[in-house]
Amino acid sequence: MGCSVITLRKLEAEERRPSKQIAERLGEALQVALDARAEFLRFARGDPFAATDAFQTPDQPNQKPRPRHNLPPELTSFIGRKQEIEQIGRLVSQQSGGRLLTLTGPGGTGKTRLALQAAASLVDIFSDGVWLIELGPLADPELVARKVATVMGLRDAPGRRMTDLLVDNLRAKQLLLVLDNCEHLIQACAELAEKLLNTCPHLTILATSREALGVAGERPFPVSSLSMPDEPYNAAMFAISECEAVHLFVERANAVLPGFAMDNRNAFTITTICQQLDGNPLAIELAAARMQLLTVEQIANRLDNRFELLSGGRRTDLPRHRTLAAMIDWSYDLLSEPERVLLRRLSVFAGGWTLEAAEAVGGDSDLPVLDVLTRLVNKSFVVAERRHGQESRYKLLESIRHYALAKLAASSEAAPARQRHAACYLALAELLTDPIHPTLCEIYPGWLERMELEIDNLRVALRWSQSPQASPELALRLAAAAWTLWWGHGLWREGQTWLEDALARPGADGAECALARATVLVKLGYAFGLQGEYAAGLTQLTKSLAIFQCAGDRRWSAYVLAALGWTAREHGDANTARLRLEESLALYRDLGDDSGLGDTLNTLGEVAVMMEDTAWARTLLEQALALNRTLPRNENNISWSLNHLGHAAQLQGDYQQAARHHQESLAQFRELGELLGIAYCDHGLGETALAQGNAALALGHLRAALASFRDMGDRAGMAWCLAGLAGAAVLVEEPERAAWLWGAGEALRQSIGARDAPASRATRERLIAAARDQLGEAAFTAHWVAGGASPLTEAVERALS
Repeated sequence: MGCSVITLRKLEAEERRPSKQIAERLGEALQVALDARAEFLRFARGDPFAATDAFQTPDQPNQKPRPRHNLPPELTSFIGRKQEIEQIGRLVSQQSGGRLLTLTGPGGTGKTRLALQAAASLVDIFSDGVWLIELGPLADPELVARKVATVMGLRDAPGRRMTDLLVDNLRAKQLLLVLDNCEHLIQACAELAEKLLNTCPHLTILATSREALGVAGERPFPVSSLSMPDEPYNAAMFAISECEAVHLFVERANAVLPGFAMDNRNAFTITTICQQLDGNPLAIELAAARMQLLTVEQIANRLDNRFELLSGGRRTDLPRHRTLAAMIDWSYDLLSEPERVLLRRLSVFAGGWTLEAAEAVGGDSDLPVLDVLTRLVNKSFVVAERRHGQESRYKLLESIRHYALAKLAASSEAAPARQRHAACYLALAELLTDPIHPTLCEIYPGWLERMELEIDNLRVALRWSQSPQASPELALRLAAAAWTLWWGHGLWREGQTWLEDALARPGADGAECALARATVLVKLGYAFGLQGEYAAGLTQLTKSLAIFQCAGDRRWSAYVLAALGWTAREHGDANTARLRLEESLALYRDLGDDSGLGDTLNTLGEVAVMMEDTAWARTLLEQALALNRTLPRNENNISWSLNHLGHAAQLQGDYQQAARHHQESLAQFRELGELLGIAYCDHGLGETALAQGNAALALGHLRAALASFRDMGDRAGMAWCLAGLAGAAVLVEEPERAAWLWGAGEALRQSIGARDAPASRATRERLIAAARDQLGEAAFTAHWVAGGASPLTEAVERALS
C-alpha cells in the first residue's frame, strides 16, 4: 500500500477515511472487480448512498468482520510457551479465574511477548476487539487513563474525568485490554483496573507487571523461565535442542552469526549458558548477540565470573532479578566508551526516535552517532524498526532503558542530555511554522502523523521544561510550539494545561521572556475560546496584544487582533469581531503578508455569514479562497475557505452548491487529519441536508459532528448539533424529542454565550414552528424546559441514540 502503519490503523478503527488515492490503491490491493471499483471508491470514502451489496456474490455470503485490534506484528519468531499460551487463553476466554489476569515476574522473562502472543490467539473471542495499551513510555500516573482513552479513540470532555469517559465508552463492550508494563505506575493501574472491572461487566484485562496489581479478584500468573534440560550431561542432542531456552539461544545466535548451529562440541556449553542465565529470555538474547565477538566458551566463562562478582546483591531481590542485572551489567561493560555514552544519552527518549533525533541529542564532535548507533543495534541494545516507505525508528527495550537511565543519572550528562532532547523536539514542533508567515501555524499533510509518533517524547520534553534545570523561555516556547499538536488532535485540555504550567514557571514573567510569554498567551486564548470560555480567552489575548504592541511587533499584533476577532465572533459579538478583524487586515496588507491576509479574510467572511450579509460574505470568501490557493503549504486555510463558502451558499438557499463546498472541504480536512475541520464540515452537510428535508443524511452527518465536538470539548459545536438533530427529529415526526433537544442545545449555547450555528437560523425557525404546531404551545414548552434542565452528558447521549 505504501501507507504508514498509523494511517492504516486509523482506517481500520474508522478514525479517518482514506483519500481518493489510498482508496484506489486499496481497490487494487484487495482485487476488487473492475466493474465494482467506482462503488468501492464511494463506499471507502464515506458516501452513505454507495451500494455495499455490489461486493457480495452468491459464492461469498456476507461475513462478520474480524474483531479489531492494535496488536503489533511479530518482528522475530516466538519460541516455546505453548502450554502457557493455552492456559492463558482458557483463563481469559472462560474468565474462570476472574476478569483480571496479571502476568508477573522479573524483567526480561518475556511477559510482554507472552501477553501479545496469547492476546493474538484471543482476537476472535472478543466481539469488540483486543487492545494493547503500552505504558512503558509513560512516567506520569495521571496519563494512564488518558493513554487507554487515546487507544480507544476518546478525548477530553469539559468537566468530566477521563476515567468516567472510559467507563461510559466501555460499559457495554466485550473486549480485552492488554495493560503492558504496569510496574512503574502500579497504583494508577490498579485503581483504573478496579474501576473498569467494577463498572464494565463484559471487560477483561490482561496485564503484565513485575508484581501483582493487588486488585480484588485478580489472578496472578507467574511467568517462569524457558524450559531447560534436567540432566544436560546425559541428555541426547534432540532432547537438548527441543528445550525452549536452548532453541532461543541457537536461533538468535544464528541471526547474528549466519551458519551457527548446535553440535556435539558446543551443546553442553550452550546448555550451561542457558542454565547460568536461568532460562531468562532477555538475558539469553543478549548473550546470543555477543556471538558476533565471542565464542560460546568465552561467553560461558564471562558469565561465570560476572555472576560471582554480583552474587552479593540485595537479599530482598529475587534471584532472577540479580541474574538479569548481572547480564545487563556484563553486556554494558563489553561496550566501548562511545557506545556507553550514546546508550546513556538515548535513554532520555520515550516511545522511540529517528536517526536525526539521535544525532541531535546523543552526538558531539567526538561521537559519530550513525556508526555507534549501528553497533548498538547490532549488539541488540537498540531495536531498529523500519516501516515501508518511512524512515527507520529506534527504541530501547524497557529494561535496558531503565538501566541506562540509572547510569545517566549517576553521570554528569543528565542535564545536558535532557536539554538537548527538549531543544530537539522544540525544533521539530516549530517546523510547523510557515517560513513566509512565522506566526501562523498551518497543518499540512503528514505533519500530524509524524508528530503523533513523537507525542511521548514531547510530553517528556515538556515535563523536563518544568524542572529547575530548564530555562523559563524554553518552557514557554516548547508549550507554544506543541499547542498545534494538541489542537490538531482535539486534545485541547491537555494543551491548555501545558500552556498554563509554562506561564506559572518562576521567571516566566521576566522581561527577557516577554515575547515568548505573549506567544503562549495567544495560544492559551485560543484554547479557552475553543472550549467556549470566551471571557477567559479574551483576557489572555488582550494581555498578549499589549506585549506585542509594546515591543513594536506588528506581525504578531496582526495575528492577535485576528484571534481577538475570531473569539468575539464565536461569542456572538459581530461588531467587535468586524472591528478587530479589519484592524488585523490593515496590518497584514501593510506588511504584504498574504498568508495572514487569507486566514483573516476567512474569519471575517464567517462574520458576514453571521450577519446574514450574503453578498459581502461571498466577496470576502471568494477573495480569501483565491488568495489562499496561490500560497504554498496552505491546504488548511483553503479548506476553511471552502467550508465558509458552503455557509454562504446555505444563506442563499443554494443547497447543492453548499453541499459541494462542504464535501470538497471535508475531503481535504480528512487528508490533513484536522479533526475540528472535519466536525465543521459534517455539521455543515447535516444542516444542508436538514434544509433539503433529507432526515437520514442530516442525522448521519450531525451525529458524526456531535461525537467529534464532544470528544474535543467544543461546547458551541455540541449546542449547534443538538439543535440540528432536533430539526431532524421533526422531519421523522418526533416533535417531543425535537423540543427536548432544542431546549438542551439552547441552554448550553446560552450558558457559554456562543453564537448561533452558521447559516441555519431560517431552517431552525421553520422547523420549530412546525413542532410547536404539532405539539401545542404548552407541551412544546414543557419538553423544551425539560431538555434545558438536563445534564449535557444526558443530552448528548440521547441525541446520539
